[in-house]
Amino acid sequence: MKKNLLKLSMLAFALFTAQTMNAQRYLSEVFSDVSVTPNVTYGNNITIFPTGTPTAQDLKMDIYQPVGDVEPIRPLIVYLHTGSFVPAVFNQNPTGGKSDSAAVEMCTQFARRGYVVANATYRQGWVPTDPDQDVRTGTLLQAVYRAIQDAKVCVRFFYEDVSNTGNTYAVDTNNIILAGQGTGGYIAMAYATLDKPSEIQLPKFLSNTNNATYGFQIGQPYVNQAILGDFDGYGGLPQFNNPNNHVGFSSNIRFVLNMGGALGDSSWLEAGDAPMVAFHVTNDPFAPYGDGPVYVPTTPPQFVVDVSGSQTVITKSNLLGNNACFNLAGFTDPYTLAANNNNGGEDGLFPFLRPTPPFAPGEAGPWEWYDSTALTVYAQAVGLSASAGTQAYMNGLGTNPDMSKAKALAYIDTIQNYVNPRIVYCLGLPDGISESILNKIVAVYPNPSTSQFTVSADGTNLTIKTVELSDITGRSIWKKDNLSGSSSTFLRGNLSNGIYIVRVTTDKGIVSKRVSMQ
Repeated sequence: MKKNLLKLSMLAFALFTAQTMNAQRYLSEVFSDVSVTPNVTYGNNITIFPTGTPTAQDLKMDIYQPVGDVEPIRPLIVYLHTGSFVPAVFNQNPTGGKSDSAAVEMCTQFARRGYVVANATYRQGWVPTDPDQDVRTGTLLQAVYRAIQDAKVCVRFFYEDVSNTGNTYAVDTNNIILAGQGTGGYIAMAYATLDKPSEIQLPKFLSNTNNATYGFQIGQPYVNQAILGDFDGYGGLPQFNNPNNHVGFSSNIRFVLNMGGALGDSSWLEAGDAPMVAFHVTNDPFAPYGDGPVYVPTTPPQFVVDVSGSQTVITKSNLLGNNACFNLAGFTDPYTLAANNNNGGEDGLFPFLRPTPPFAPGEAGPWEWYDSTALTVYAQAVGLSASAGTQAYMNGLGTNPDMSKAKALAYIDTIQNYVNPRIVYCLGLPDGISESILNKIVAVYPNPSTSQFTVSADGTNLTIKTVELSDITGRSIWKKDNLSGSSSTFLRGNLSNGIYIVRVTTDKGIVSKRVSMQ
């Protein structure tokens, strides 16, 4: 009786907390602390930066996790930083790596909401200032292509880890989100849409010259898959591509977040591609809001290639039905209403009108902030002059003149509060009572089990609606729907010995438990 009263008290407290504080996992920061595992190697491939000579490079990521989390598996966000495919300061700008302030803040906030986050770098290097447009266009497209391959290697790393290493980071590979900031947005959207050789054979992607240095041939794609490998990073020539990164594992993702990036061509979008949400400054000088050219910010600016920006991409994604999972949700929160004031009715598109009135050449990355002293120290640490760091800082102010941490955090808050409800809705993530409380209320016993196990919330007014059993990799084995009551018992059947995940859906939220079969 005392145990039942305790459960009822816990449930009442949970309901009060959820209703008054709205502290819901994935929607709110329910964890106060985050752990970061730095510089985890997820792969190795051939880079041309900084010497121009193909050289093997370890590919690194920082992994963010909520401290004190009891969930056995969590959705994963792979976060791709900005930088125009050249490291910070080398690119004459203040950003360009996984340690950028905005990247760190975004990853930290996602982890506080309950996600695992891989803040990943990728191969960089192209020739942005060459007077030959073919060289600018071709080397940029090759840089994007290498980065797509790296992002897929990063995702496959987690699939292999779950399958072969016991799921080191407690990742749910059924729920992987790809997020890209600036340059990373180009990578993320291309990752989700570029899957046919014909898509890199459009006229604008064909070379107008022969150039042995970069492998260009007249009338042939700038991206030669026989040399660089296929979209997944398999094949190619060994001096330009390492095909041996987590071979055979999936690179499937379920959702894309774009912050200020663009897509190589809108024709890449097809029905069935992952749902997308995009944030974009409407007068961004680096990536068009609609359809338009990408320029290198030299004096005068030099043309690179025509692309499709966030407005075009989200409009077409909605038209194809790819975003139906959240288009039908009917969100009426203040962030949605603010976006709807300017997005022409295209749910999933959040235009930022910065500033009013606009100025030339436009504004980019209002979610970013940086420090002049830190940039001069960094510049000298990587072999550049202190003045190079100062100039990078000033260049950043050219398209973000009122830059500050407070401003950046306000924009990041908007991004988090707009995108997370859509992720939750599309992926079916729990957003009711906090899982830490449900974890104490819902029991699975006996555990270990030999012949059967019971899922129970006895002593509460919770109703168990669905129970799904998955193996440790996240592969669903069976799912029992249309349950009622607070307790259900399930036979072992032909389950092998091992650890299994029991995902319990109640009328107040979802919780995952482990059960051991012996």
